[in-house]
Parts: sequence; structure tokens; C-alpha cells
Amino acid sequence: MVDHDTLIDTLCDEAAPVRRVAPAWRRALGWTPVALGVGWLMTQLLHRASTDWTGPLAGVAAANILLSLGLGIAALMAALSVSVPGRVARVSGWFVACLAMWLGLAVYSIGIARHPVGQLGHGSYCFTFVLVAGAPMIAVTVLALRRTRSLHPVRSLTFAGAGAAFLSFGLLAFCHPIAMSAMDFAGHLAAGILLGALTIAIGRKAIAA
Repeated sequence: MVDHDTLIDTLCDEAAPVRRVAPAWRRALGWTPVALGVGWLMTQLLHRASTDWTGPLAGVAAANILLSLGLGIAALMAALSVSVPGRVARVSGWFVACLAMWLGLAVYSIGIARHPVGQLGHGSYCFTFVLVAGAPMIAVTVLALRRTRSLHPVRSLTFAGAGAAFLSFGLLAFCHPIAMSAMDFAGHLAAGILLGALTIAIGRKAIAA
């Protein structure tokens, strides 16, 4: 446009104020129940067992659920934070500590199993469960990120995929035996990695600034 004064006048008349985005932690807490809700609904299509909450190791399952959900919320917060220009997502000490405790519980669960190594195919149900629960969570996280989009979509979606994976692990712990084999745990991790890859593939163009 040659007439810059006209452009300025047009913008002054038509441009609307930009609504400030809410803090990442608040948005993460708002979207997490939505993600868990749709994930739980999808898993109703699968045969579900029930964790023995009367057993002596029920505390291990409860700790696993809390750690998984906490890590999922933290990862989603990081995804929403890094999507805002000028913001960075740093891995805090408490996140590393929670991740270490989560891995420690996994090692403990493998150690108390009758067959710690397991056989090929032991983790097939868990693999399916995590994917079924996490698939709709991908859509929720991408929808959450579209509010601000991202200058670094891969970085944002990597955190978002990790969030969907850990939230799915939290749902899985409600219907998973305390003891598990190494092959079973490998199925968990493989499903989580696949969710992360799908999140990046599906959401990259959708949230790119």
C-alpha cells in the first residue's frame, strides 16, 4: 500500500485488542481434565481389569498414578509455555526427581514379578491401551496449542506428546497389576514414543506460527 496514512487509519478503526493468554499452568490444569476424560471414554472400548486396592502394594499403584499424572501435567505446561514467544521451558529439579521416582517404581514392579523379563507380546495390551487413551489426547493438546501457536512447533509438540503419554500411563495404572515384566514396560515406553511421534506429525502444521 502506497498510502501509509490510510493503512494506519484502517488499522486503528478495525484492529481489535489482543487478549492476553492465561498462564501456562492455568491452561494446563484446564485442559488436563478434558484430555483425561476423552482418554478414559476411549478406553471403555477395551476390556479392563481392576487394580487390587486392598492389597499390600496398593500404595505403589497410587504413587504410580500420582507421579504419572504429575509428569503429564508438567509436560503439558512446558508445551504451552514454550509456545509463547520469549518463553522457555526448563526441566526443573522436581521434574527430574519425579521422573526418577517413576522409573524407580517401574524397576521395583519388575523386580517383584514372577517372570521379570517376560516374553515377547507381554506388553501388547498395555501398548494398545496407551495408544487408545492417548490418541484423543493428542487432539486435545493440539487444540490447546492452537491458542498461541508456536515458533518452535516440534519442541512444543514433543512436550505435548510426552504429556499425553504420561497421562495415558496414569489411566493405565488404574487397571494394571502392580508387578510387571520388562517386556511389559517396554510396551509402555514404545506406545509413549509412538504417541510423541504422532503428536509431532499431526500437529506440526496446525500450530506453526
